[in-house]
Amino acid sequence: MFREKITNKPPFFFNISMNMVTSPFVKFVSSKIFIPVTLKKKFFLGLALALITSTSFSQTLPIGSYAEDIARREQILGKGDNTASFNIRPVNSSWNDADSSLQNLVASKTYAKFNLMGMPSGIQLLPFSWLNDFNANRPYGYNNSSLYPNAGYQTMVSGGFLLKAGILRVQVKPEFVYAQNKRFDTFADVQANSTSIALLNAYYSTVNGIDAPERFGNKSLQHLYPGQSKITVNYKNMELGVSTENLWWGPGIRNSIMMSNSAPGFLHWTFNSVKPLKTIIGSFEWQIIGGNLKQSGYLPLDTSKIVNGKGMYSPKPDITRYISAYTVNWQPKWLKGLYLGITGYDYMDKDSLYNTRSAIHKLVPVLIGSSLAANNVLNSTRGDGQDFAFAFNIRQLLPLYNAELYFEWARNDRTGSLNDFVQEPAHSAAYTFGGRKLFELAKGSYIQIKGEITQLQRSSTFLLRDEPTWYEHLINARDGYTNDGRYVGAGIGPGSNSFMFDISYLKGLNSFGMTFERELHNNDLYYTAFSGTGNFNSHWVDVSNTFYTNVKLKRYLVSAEVTPVYSLNYQYRHGNSFNLHARVSLTYYFD
Repeated sequence: MFREKITNKPPFFFNISMNMVTSPFVKFVSSKIFIPVTLKKKFFLGLALALITSTSFSQTLPIGSYAEDIARREQILGKGDNTASFNIRPVNSSWNDADSSLQNLVASKTYAKFNLMGMPSGIQLLPFSWLNDFNANRPYGYNNSSLYPNAGYQTMVSGGFLLKAGILRVQVKPEFVYAQNKRFDTFADVQANSTSIALLNAYYSTVNGIDAPERFGNKSLQHLYPGQSKITVNYKNMELGVSTENLWWGPGIRNSIMMSNSAPGFLHWTFNSVKPLKTIIGSFEWQIIGGNLKQSGYLPLDTSKIVNGKGMYSPKPDITRYISAYTVNWQPKWLKGLYLGITGYDYMDKDSLYNTRSAIHKLVPVLIGSSLAANNVLNSTRGDGQDFAFAFNIRQLLPLYNAELYFEWARNDRTGSLNDFVQEPAHSAAYTFGGRKLFELAKGSYIQIKGEITQLQRSSTFLLRDEPTWYEHLINARDGYTNDGRYVGAGIGPGSNSFMFDISYLKGLNSFGMTFERELHNNDLYYTAFSGTGNFNSHWVDVSNTFYTNVKLKRYLVSAEVTPVYSLNYQYRHGNSFNLHARVSLTYYFD
């Protein structure tokens, strides 16, 4: 039966201040700002003055927000001077387009201007949002940040403020979530009496290597997350601090292989550029992070229901994972609108092996790398207790044609040699390819067309050699690439594929459109389970059409969508079924 979530601890948001007190970052800030001036008085006063009078940066555009979509669209149309790659998000909202309607969609004007410890300071109010989500029969959708995979009703309320004090930025924007968590048919319900040992072996092999419950217990859920909050210092287009903001690395609109907002944001330290840094060879953006990935606290399924599954589930240890990751993007000065990027992540259990590592290997193991055996998926004596992946991405901005094209290619296993890579470049690889085009109808109105394909399904090389499934890890760290039970990478999940096509009408800040999506669930599991059976028509496929609108009414933004979902072979049982998803959100922008 389900293991209930531990509730005798206060929500993380209430612990964050105590956790941060002991961080090196806070010690640095306190030592430089709050400690009285020493004998080197003139030096420190001069340094403080330089920092206080440094460029003031605006807040970030939240990932998945309507403001972010408008900012990217305006860049495609050649409006304003925003040169961000949109490969590292959240994107800073500070650019010099005084007429940009975006400024009012990001934060209020500065209120309560005052001096804090001699530093010019002020507070901005961040938009208040109330999201309501409903799934009739089963969970649907991803890129939902703190929301749960939920059947029934779910709501999230978010709001906060940004404090600027010289170089110090304190952004507080928690997210409160309530989920009805209504019962629905999980794999354990649909396949309770399955006699296919191959299917059960394939399923348990998946859940034994990842912490991604279908349902989070059997009661309603409520939780206060720190959400899009952070404490940083900003100086000369660079930022250092701690954050729980969601991160999105890669050019994709619907899916990002390496980092997305399909899971709640996790506590991490960050050192990153705030705006593109210009050099003699072009502009650069970067971010490097380290943080903790939490377990969900729930079993992946009700193991007692599956009659022939006794002994197949292998319990995971109660342990936290450490993630280290980086991303760098380059805009060559000779090729306008071209952005080239590289990303890598590495995660491991914070176990006894982790504690024996050197300080630098604990802090940024992704820069040191792991052994060639790190991702070995079968022999537990050869792996070194960590999982590594890397990606290359390219985005070409085409403002002359009001269009963009992008591509992300990622690999979840080490290459044995150059010959190995040349012969089998598709081994353990995944990709996302997409783009968009805007057709102007009249001044301020457009037809927009977007399309994207993502493939996480492993290639045919798995027939000859071990090949990991994305986000799973059968040896430590066995919770996989998840945080609080949800995918940190692409929301479609392990072994899955997606095709998305979107067409919309845009007029000013309003939009009306339709999105068609075909999502193929975990084909790695499918081919493992049904290989040699001749069963080629039981793939689990969701076909959906989302009808949506975003309407700006003075200080309010009303967003609504409804999605009929037609499922073929739900949970790999032959047959068809129907689901309905609906969402309404209200956002209020302060002056």
